[in-house]
Amino acid sequence: MNRIKLFSAIGFLGLFAMTNAEAIQVKVTIKNNAAPGGLAITPVWVGFHNGSFDSYNSGVAASSQLQSLAEDGNSSALSADFSANIGNGVQGSIGSAPITAGTSVSAMFNLSGNLDNQYFSYASMVLPSSDYFIANDNPFAHNLGDLFNNGNSLSFNIGTNGNINDAGTEINDFTSSAGNGLFTGLPPMQGAPNTGADENGVVNKVTASYANFVNTPSGFDLTSFDFNSASLYPNGIATVTISAVPVPAAAWFMASGLIGLVSYTRKNKTSQV
Repeated sequence: MNRIKLFSAIGFLGLFAMTNAEAIQVKVTIKNNAAPGGLAITPVWVGFHNGSFDSYNSGVAASSQLQSLAEDGNSSALSADFSANIGNGVQGSIGSAPITAGTSVSAMFNLSGNLDNQYFSYASMVLPSSDYFIANDNPFAHNLGDLFNNGNSLSFNIGTNGNINDAGTEINDFTSSAGNGLFTGLPPMQGAPNTGADENGVVNKVTASYANFVNTPSGFDLTSFDFNSASLYPNGIATVTISAVPVPAAAWFMASGLIGLVSYTRKNKTSQV
């Protein structure tokens, strides 16, 4: 009797695992591709959604949520907007401090494995800067369908040449920019959020890297900051890798319990005939 109860319990858990097979856990890794002394990025906000979340559009004034991220690296307003508009979305922040040249950070996310979480978005501030940021303006750009269906991994570069954005909300000025403390030779960074002079512009792609920054310290070498250089940043500022986390062996054992229950029950009934 005890053996029957044991197999029944295992079988139930296995049935539960099988009926929830669509759920999937993924690992997201962000690697800063810059060489030593190169650019850093703030902790990266990420969201998994149904394709309806659009964080920004070029040629249009930045939202207050995007302004907060682009000027100060603060993703809380963007996160609140995501929560308010994406019912079954999943989101989070990767990294607990600036992600500096050559370093990697990772985080785990539990997804439904269906259309609710099929598309991936990201956003991060580029450091140092007044309001430079990287994000995807196309909500359908990163489709996780193949990863959900086949357990494959997805990897792509972000902040690639010609795809770094200026939010157009703050004058580019090294005396009020964020992240200066990460680099020797720059003046002290802003002492509080939103302290730079307003620009009142629109979001646009940066074509001249840091050439339009005012108050660049005399003799400071901006070469390592040239994100539009194919030789310095051939793979963009960072690489994102999203991979499905393998199901633990214990889960497969639970699933196989259902088969064991059926087999044992049949054998038990036969022996009683």
